[in-house]
Amino acid sequence: MPTPAQTQTLLDLLATRTPVLVIETHEEPRVLALFAEVAKRTDREVWSWSVSRGLRVAHGLKLSLLDFGKKEDGSSNANDTKELPQALAQIERLDAAAIVLLLDVHPYLSNPVITRAMKELALKCEKEGRQLVLVGHDLDLPNELSPFSSRFEVEPMTLERVQKVFTAEMGRLRGQSGRDVSGCRDTLQSLLRHMVGLPEASVRHMVRLALSDGQITAADLATVLSAKNESLGVAELLVFEQRLPSMNDVAGMVALKKWLAARRVPFLQPDTSGLPPPRGMLLLGVQGAGKSLAAKAIASSWQLPLFRMDFGALFDKFQGESERKLREALRVADAMQPCVLWMDEIEKGLASGSGDGDTGAGKRMLGTLLTWMAERRSSVFMVATANDIESLPPELMRKGRFDEIFFVDLPDRTVREAIFRIHLGRHKVGFNEVALQALVERSEGYSGAEIEAAVVASRYEAHAANTQADATHVGAELRRTKPLSVTRSEAVQALRAWAAGRTVSAD
Repeated sequence: MPTPAQTQTLLDLLATRTPVLVIETHEEPRVLALFAEVAKRTDREVWSWSVSRGLRVAHGLKLSLLDFGKKEDGSSNANDTKELPQALAQIERLDAAAIVLLLDVHPYLSNPVITRAMKELALKCEKEGRQLVLVGHDLDLPNELSPFSSRFEVEPMTLERVQKVFTAEMGRLRGQSGRDVSGCRDTLQSLLRHMVGLPEASVRHMVRLALSDGQITAADLATVLSAKNESLGVAELLVFEQRLPSMNDVAGMVALKKWLAARRVPFLQPDTSGLPPPRGMLLLGVQGAGKSLAAKAIASSWQLPLFRMDFGALFDKFQGESERKLREALRVADAMQPCVLWMDEIEKGLASGSGDGDTGAGKRMLGTLLTWMAERRSSVFMVATANDIESLPPELMRKGRFDEIFFVDLPDRTVREAIFRIHLGRHKVGFNEVALQALVERSEGYSGAEIEAAVVASRYEAHAANTQADATHVGAELRRTKPLSVTRSEAVQALRAWAAGRTVSAD
């Protein structure tokens, strides 16, 4: 049932006598219900056309002044109106006050003959008061029709409406099986909250999916988030990350953890805290020092879904497509709120802005991103990670773009010991305290990723020798390799020098 406010908004727009109304949506049943209300409140005829059924009366049938012969079901006797050109010709003969819904008309909009016929009809509609309504999921209106058109947005599913669907489906399940649904109330509220904004049919499907086993669990939440991301059409641009590490898996970064703990409640409950919610952070640092791990752990500790933006999938050879894909990805991120949006190695996605070879796509994408960062009102916490400060656009570094810029340096002795304990335990590599301290001493200048790689490599060596991996094998791997701080010492030192005084240490 349409809300009174949505119906009134539509009535106000129709009252402007706009010849062509564009409604881009997947929710055709809701559009039809809206126009049923319009027919009741205005006593206007509402017709619909589809390629499968042709031109048919939908609501408010009256005796048209130019009656071209209707069957009992309201369809036309005169010619076959399943073809759009014939339907447009018959629409000209309808009552001047008629409203005609053209359903899934988008494939025809690239046909110049159809476009011209619709323009001629729109010119007459403007004088006579007849109105066309284009309804479909992807409506790219030709320039010829733009001056005669207006757009109408179908009201998205609110939390209240999602809860009503859930209650109805739970009642249906109880009536069929006689059993109730169990689970964590917080998980249920998170589940329902993430269905907000989806088409009603998708909400109903996801609710049934979650209720199928009679329990609401974290696995149901993950399933719903994956399905939601895919249904919004850019799953290849926003990757839903699962199996996230906890903050206990992140060694060190004490200052970063303290900063996040202080902002968790203001982000999740802005109305309760009375504080402006945090918007995001930039993690700058040496490669392999744990920036990506920290980004994943933020989502885990805040119990939010994490979506990683794939900049490689954004770039397109056609001019303007890269920016369009970025806008779509950011729109979906807004729809997935509350969530954490992780832009990994952001400099690689935005550094190509010189205009050489990429027609300036990087600069245009940067402008799109900066506009979204400044204007967004959604509960999306942005975490950007970067390794190369020289490639980062200066516009992105301006104060206010991020709440804070943290520098993640190579781990000191205490942090390296914690990293070794995590990975030696996870990979079941034997050690004692004396051997552990020797490994900590030997790994000066190694990143967390390099330490983990040495532990993993030790298992391969031990397996090849048909023995159990222990600290001796790890020490041998450390002696065989050179860390990034040695092979690229100049770059690491330059990064540290730049970060000093410009960033906040994550430790």
